[in-house]
Amino acid sequence: MNQIHKDFLLKVPKTSPQRARIVFTAAVKKELPTDLITGCGWPILTARALASGEAERISKSKDHTSIIFVITGVGKEKSFEAAKLIVKHLDPLAVVNVGSCGINCRAGASKDLLETIFVSEGTRANGVFRYCIKYPPFPIKNSIKIKHAPIDSLERPLLEHDPHLFQAVDMEAGFQNIFFSEMGVPFCSIKVPTDTCSNDTTKQYTKALAGVRKRLSKLLSFLDSSSFHPSISVIIPVHNRKRALEKAILSVKEQTYRPFEIIVVDDGSNPPLTMTSLKNHHLDNIRLITLKQNQGVSSARNLGIKEAKGDWISFLDSDDQWKEKKLENQVEYLRKHPFFEITQCDEIWIRNGKRVNRCKHHEKGAGWLWEKGLRICAISPSAVLMKRSLFDLFGMFAPELPACEDYDLWLRICRWKPVGLNPEADLIKYGGHEDQLSKRYPAMDRFRVTALLKALENEKEPRYRSALTNILKHKLSILYSGALKRNRLEDAKVYEKILTALNEQKAISWKEFPLLVKRFL
Repeated sequence: MNQIHKDFLLKVPKTSPQRARIVFTAAVKKELPTDLITGCGWPILTARALASGEAERISKSKDHTSIIFVITGVGKEKSFEAAKLIVKHLDPLAVVNVGSCGINCRAGASKDLLETIFVSEGTRANGVFRYCIKYPPFPIKNSIKIKHAPIDSLERPLLEHDPHLFQAVDMEAGFQNIFFSEMGVPFCSIKVPTDTCSNDTTKQYTKALAGVRKRLSKLLSFLDSSSFHPSISVIIPVHNRKRALEKAILSVKEQTYRPFEIIVVDDGSNPPLTMTSLKNHHLDNIRLITLKQNQGVSSARNLGIKEAKGDWISFLDSDDQWKEKKLENQVEYLRKHPFFEITQCDEIWIRNGKRVNRCKHHEKGAGWLWEKGLRICAISPSAVLMKRSLFDLFGMFAPELPACEDYDLWLRICRWKPVGLNPEADLIKYGGHEDQLSKRYPAMDRFRVTALLKALENEKEPRYRSALTNILKHKLSILYSGALKRNRLEDAKVYEKILTALNEQKAISWKEFPLLVKRFL
């Protein structure tokens, strides 16, 4: 492992079920919708309370503490000090800085931006620019008007507009981001504009406070999880597995949390499935969608997603089964951790009729799974419960990939969203049968290489580009050696060309290499 990859691993937070906590920071308490926050049972602490051990007392209590608000105080020094205390006492999965900002009109901003909410794509403080999480690690309603833009953090209020600064300015976000970035804690800043940076700033700010609380209350409405009762669409793609399908459907029928609907997508089975056979299960919420020709599991799942009416999606492969509390356990987990938009459960492996133990690197993780997901597919589709809106943000399964299509999707989602983990082994995965994709296609890593090239093409942040480049070189070197050994010279030339482009740091598109996937379509 080279030094670049070692440095990257040090900065990217590790995956751990214990790190399922989001910390929100605000400079002053009067900017927060405290009635909403405390009414939902989430604690609000000062930096002084953190230093005196209040976090430890809360953690030992029976209160749920997966979300904690910390009042930092205004300015650089207080922001740095609070950030240190947060890392030391709270071990956060991510930090979200919320509050107010000013509008810098000479940087191209207009007074109309007072009606938006800034989600920072990066911050600058003391001349240092740091990237932020592009998508906040919690759900945002489509009705909320947001603008992705960088924020300047200053040591004193901006009283005259400055064309050399960003459109939005504050006094905390950038300083916090510097520290959390060094500690490997993902950071996001969401700001409500209150004033237009003038000598009347204080007066404008005070007048706008009620509006700040109102808009943050709407933004943070997900905090109230007491009435969380999601409508879940279960999507089951199937191709010529009628006997296994019956067991899969039965495991959904026996769920203690009733899904809104079950969508079976028949991907060109021969003979085709019929509603008559499905109705043997006596389910009034089951639908059958039939594809006349086999188009692959990606197309089947995508069609099910498009037809789904539930707000949440859960997949089940036709050769897998759920334990009866799979959905109930996941819904309860999301009530305790309402910021997650995707969660999975643990699983049991059965191969050729016998239970097998997994290798350590296959153990399920929680939190930021992107780095782990570079090496292996870190999420099982049959274990997932996820918000349907994630497909609007990150796209669907890639139909051009005959296999590893889930690896491709999870890379896109996990780059920006943390993943929850209900530790109950509520999924039973069956393997060893002849029609598994892993047996149908040799050199499966060629499909992962395609997914990695797609990710590299869209990645801007240097440390993530380095990680993608390193894992690509590793996988391509193995594929290249294997192709030479098996006298697949055409394949070897493709792998060599990609490796050369990576070594020379040339721009590269996955579409330039159709042989990576088309040979097997």
